[in-house]
Amino acid sequence: MRIIDGTEELACFDDIRCAYSPDIDVKSYDVFVVFGMHFSFTALAKTYGKFRTEEHERSAGSYLLSPAAHKAMCHDLYAGSKAMRVIEALRLNTSKPVFYAQQPLPLEWVLDRTEGPLRFFRDLSDSEDFGSLLAEYEDRLLQLDASGVGVLAQPESTLGRPGFTQSRFGLADATDMSPESAFAKGDYFHMNAEYGGLVVEQLIELSTASALERSE
Repeated sequence: MRIIDGTEELACFDDIRCAYSPDIDVKSYDVFVVFGMHFSFTALAKTYGKFRTEEHERSAGSYLLSPAAHKAMCHDLYAGSKAMRVIEALRLNTSKPVFYAQQPLPLEWVLDRTEGPLRFFRDLSDSEDFGSLLAEYEDRLLQLDASGVGVLAQPESTLGRPGFTQSRFGLADATDMSPESAFAKGDYFHMNAEYGGLVVEQLIELSTASALERSE
């Protein structure tokens, strides 16, 4: 993907695909919205198996970090995400509004996986550390919003238990047990058309508000 200004290349990302065009011309758009791209709660949750602090309930069996070092790790984790790389490139090269659409929280059915690589969600959700990690992630979203990148939060009607998305909004059908199904393969992160429609409603509201601001 290339961010360009007319014919001049401003930034290039070899590992990010665009659905319709490899070029994003900053002159052709009034508002930019970056979706998902690993600025997610899952990214932080996956670090829990290796990196914890003495403040965590389950500090054994992992690299023990000071609270300050853990904060720094969290900062670097999100600063290096694909989402932030694209956001920073846009902010460096255009003064137009940049928004971030929150990557959906994991689907609730993942909590039923008591074996295999996805078991860590169940183990983490049962620990007293789950709340603090979720709070850390939410704080990252607040910091992003405070930096001038408007955050489009996950639609509230899609939320299930804290830290998870209702299973009915997932692309994977939790009743499809066939070996090649998205559910069997553990796709807990892609959402379906119903979820997408709710996000589109947010984007319409955003576009309307931006149009009103331009007309004033």
